[in-house]
Amino acid sequence: MRIAVVGYGRMGHVVTEMALRGGDEVVAVIDPEKRDERVTATQVSLDALKGAEVVIEFSVPEGIEQRIAMYCEAQIPCVIATTGWYDRIEKIRKTFDQTGNGLIWSGNFAIGVHVFFQIIRSATHLINRFSDYDPVVQELFHAGKADSPSGTSLMLGKILLEELDAKSTLESARLDRRRSNDEIHLSSARGGYHPGTHTVIFDSAVDSIEITHRARSREGFASGALLAARWMNSGRKGFFTLDDMITQITGQG
Repeated sequence: MRIAVVGYGRMGHVVTEMALRGGDEVVAVIDPEKRDERVTATQVSLDALKGAEVVIEFSVPEGIEQRIAMYCEAQIPCVIATTGWYDRIEKIRKTFDQTGNGLIWSGNFAIGVHVFFQIIRSATHLINRFSDYDPVVQELFHAGKADSPSGTSLMLGKILLEELDAKSTLESARLDRRRSNDEIHLSSARGGYHPGTHTVIFDSAVDSIEITHRARSREGFASGALLAARWMNSGRKGFFTLDDMITQITGQG
């Protein structure tokens, strides 16, 4: 594949290195800061994307509408691993659907996380029959992570809301009041260099069930993004989630 990497922070570096080791060609590295000699452009443009077959973006949410519009104008399928833009996703999707391009997005591109999602969905479906258990989502990330809560925690919260009859809202801010019975609290901590841990707790008065996914390195996120890039580079058109890809690959659903 001929790849344009957009965003050259920690994940951009890892994606670039893994792509090159795997025999792919990184034809562009685009980042607003000229971090090192690999950066070929400081903003997304048709010229900066020239020669790319697919875009992999680990960037910031600011300006994402304009970047996606540029990928569509260039008719280059894109893998959007940027987080923190989900409040705009429906507006972006409506515009995107008219372009005839291909896009796949996720709050977390680690394949193991999406297996984790399926485990959580199954467990939550069972827990829904037992009202004594109350859910909490906890996460820990490195100090440099920009968004809080993470896209992964929001996706976990969405699964819980879909499966639990007694819950209707997510709360991720600091609680300076008693939590309502219909809320699920998403708890975030930032510190050190940790690549990411997510735990879903189902707690009752007599016991606690905890299910955890712990990332060991950022390569898990990068390998999932590269797999998604290959999936999109086969000519797919439309607005996909990583779950769509996994469903197609596994034949589930």
